[in-house]
Amino acid sequence: MLNTLLERMFKAQERVTGESADFVRDLRRASPGGFWRFAFFTPMASYRRALPVEAYAVAKIAASHAEDCGPCLQTTVNLAKADGVSDQIIRAAVLGDVAAMDERTGTAFAFARAVCAHDFASEELRPKLVAWWGEAGVAELSLAICSSRLFPTLKRGLGHGQACQRIVVGAETLHVAAPARAA
Repeated sequence: MLNTLLERMFKAQERVTGESADFVRDLRRASPGGFWRFAFFTPMASYRRALPVEAYAVAKIAASHAEDCGPCLQTTVNLAKADGVSDQIIRAAVLGDVAAMDERTGTAFAFARAVCAHDFASEELRPKLVAWWGEAGVAELSLAICSSRLFPTLKRGLGHGQACQRIVVGAETLHVAAPARAA
């Protein structure tokens, strides 16, 4: 019965994200204890109360792209669309076009990129974010950033890492560059 319930949940995840959940199935098969710990982590990956949905979405897109330019980035795009974020904002985030975002959304995007790159610019951006959304907003941005980086890393470790792919935003297919890697 538990197996049937979990398989229904995996299929529902695939419908929502538009991507395979085979990595979760493999995790469960290989390490049931690890799977259950991961399952308790996943609600954190979607926690948002203080942030506007656009700021949250672009931070997740920036962080996903820092780790992946394939299925995980597409999943993040699909989830942003499902949350009601406009194709224009999603497209701008995928392409890194901060000029196409309003100031607050662009600052959230730049903050996420800086955090992922270990760039001191994040320290310079944080006071603006605190002024707009309080410490709670910065905490939520930080959770969005770290949780978005976990999925591609886990998938790669389990052998589900994939090469870059074209990212679909609305009716448009975007070509994105692979994330820069430290030497």
